[in-house]
Amino acid sequence: MAPSDERPDLRPEPGSDLPLDATDASVLAVLRDVFEENDPVPADLAERSKFAMTVAALEAEVASIVAADALAGLRSTDYNRASTVTFASDNLSAMVSIENGRGSRCRISGWVTDVRVEVELRERSRTRVTRTDSEGRFVFESVERGLVHFVLRSLDDPGAQPVITPAIEV
Repeated sequence: MAPSDERPDLRPEPGSDLPLDATDASVLAVLRDVFEENDPVPADLAERSKFAMTVAALEAEVASIVAADALAGLRSTDYNRASTVTFASDNLSAMVSIENGRGSRCRISGWVTDVRVEVELRERSRTRVTRTDSEGRFVFESVERGLVHFVLRSLDDPGAQPVITPAIEV
């Protein structure tokens, strides 16, 4: 006796081996609409997934946010963006200031505790790299508003793990 004969609930539904038709497409569309309304995909899911994959690919040390101002109302849709954020890891600290720019752009200036660091800015549509100056400072002009994060690499120790920050809204 075959397993599907022993348990009637394991028998395939009649017609289940046929290709999808218009009725199937209609039912799937209704299911999609139900899920989109009752359990929508988080707006930042793609950015968080890219961040997680970046961390895994780089085998990076993840910095944590230790201070940020103007984060009141974080869970509402009407919130103030942070203008200064401080990140820290075991080996490095960084502070960034976000200044309003023209339209949907801003300026990010920062400071890193190590003076010889390559700073990579990952925006929505591009990645840019700069190096800190002799005082550990760096600047990125005309940064697109939205989620960004930084990858910090020591120039004095190329074999060291990079430090990656959580994404922040600028």
